Amino acid sequence: MSKGRSRRDLELNKYIEVVKARFLKIHNMLVREGKMVNPKILRDHFLGTIEKPKMLCDVFRETNEKRKEELERGDIVKATYQRWVRCIDYLAEFFKLTQKVDDIPIKDVTSGIIDDFEHFLRMRKGCANNAAVRYVRCVKNVMQYALAHKWIDHDPFIGKKYQRTHTERQYLTETELKAVMELDLSDIPRLEVVRDTFVFCCFTGLAFCDIKSLLRSNITTDAEGNTWIRKAREKTGEMSVIPLLAVPRKIAEKYDDNPVVIKKDVVLPVITNQKMNAYLKEIADLARIEKHLTTHLARHTFATLSLSNHVPIESISKMLGHSDIRTTQIYAKMQDKTIYEDMASMRNKFDCAMMN
Repeated sequence: MSKGRSRRDLELNKYIEVVKARFLKIHNMLVREGKMVNPKILRDHFLGTIEKPKMLCDVFRETNEKRKEELERGDIVKATYQRWVRCIDYLAEFFKLTQKVDDIPIKDVTSGIIDDFEHFLRMRKGCANNAAVRYVRCVKNVMQYALAHKWIDHDPFIGKKYQRTHTERQYLTETELKAVMELDLSDIPRLEVVRDTFVFCCFTGLAFCDIKSLLRSNITTDAEGNTWIRKAREKTGEMSVIPLLAVPRKIAEKYDDNPVVIKKDVVLPVITNQKMNAYLKEIADLARIEKHLTTHLARHTFATLSLSNHVPIESISKMLGHSDIRTTQIYAKMQDKTIYEDMASMRNKFDCAMMN
């Protein structure tokens, strides 16, 4: 401190007091946050030259730029890219709920935070096991990216394992499908259109997003008079090529004059997936079917009925628009289990029989 009384001395002393107060404030902040304190760190904070920490959601967005490039190249499907984008929103919502902030430094991510985020996904967002595992694996990928760039010095995922559950794919038997088809729903139009849409999917294998966007122009007739559905799948972009059998063709003709069909130039007046699944529950009750009917169960039904009627698995894969035949082979495994169960009655009859 200057001991003089001149104006210059007074201004100098005032400046020194301001600097001391600023350093004290920085020191107290670092101590409060449990961070290292030394002259260099104090100086860098004072001069504003300290490197800002990498934030988790910011790094996530950076990696998502790479996911976007992969989507444009066709390496991943749109649904996968959308899951990566949605994961950022879930993280921001999670941090807002638990820490009252939108983001945190990536170096502050701990094993406990990962566990809490997984719990948030299951409890707050209603994610089933497989969905929660997919989101957590997205975070793990981002943390690996940060480790590779030396933005963090520890891996919060060490010792953690996440297993997806293999769910049993349900489908309708021929008897159950006939029960749905034979329902008289003429007095309940909202259920009739949902039943017709469901049956159409059972005979074409179209997923909900594909039947909703199915245009009249997607149905063509070849030189031999055969009618086909030719449509790229919304999920993967793979082309589905499906012969249009009599049942779905008659359903399509039934709605030729429907106002929604005419206005949008679509094949069927499809409602929302949520409403359709709700109405399918009513239809299942009327048909006395105990299985949980959903729009996607129709796709499983198409695959299994095709296999039951000796359609080659390569043809089924082409009709379903699968990019990998291993996906289609899941249905073949289901058929193997069904065959084994169907043989149970014969096995019970002959297991105890003795050869003379």
